[in-house]
Amino acid sequence: MAELSEFHVFWGEAMTAALPHAASMEAEGADDFAHQLYREYLEQGAPKHRRKWLAARLADAFPCMDAKPVWVGEPAWLYHQGQPMAFLHQFQVSPSAQHLVGHMSLGETLYVFGARHRLGPSPEDGWTDIYRIAVQTHEGDTVAEIPGAAG
Repeated sequence: MAELSEFHVFWGEAMTAALPHAASMEAEGADDFAHQLYREYLEQGAPKHRRKWLAARLADAFPCMDAKPVWVGEPAWLYHQGQPMAFLHQFQVSPSAQHLVGHMSLGETLYVFGARHRLGPSPEDGWTDIYRIAVQTHEGDTVAEIPGAAG
């Protein structure tokens, strides 16, 4: 039981270490990533300066095509197959696009992510691309996460 509570302390510190990258570790799949990080940490002898270790390990863990996302609310980074997806782009459905009122909610911000989807456990099984979208309202609530075809 002590290992479980120690893991949760570690995960909390990892969540804090992800924030400078405009990232989060709470979405579906983030728990697999947190467990992987914890295993790596233990395999490296549980370095004494855990926060420093996490900062170094997470420095390149949240890839962005260009700039980091600018979240309206709390970060809502997406994961696929236990890994952080690459952030590609964000855009707002313009509140002034009145011609779209009957089609969608105006003012929402969409965050587009992409990743490789492994087709099997072996690298020889191949992969395909997958894209997913997180949606936040103008109030900052994360209201939807749209899965891709293999989502």
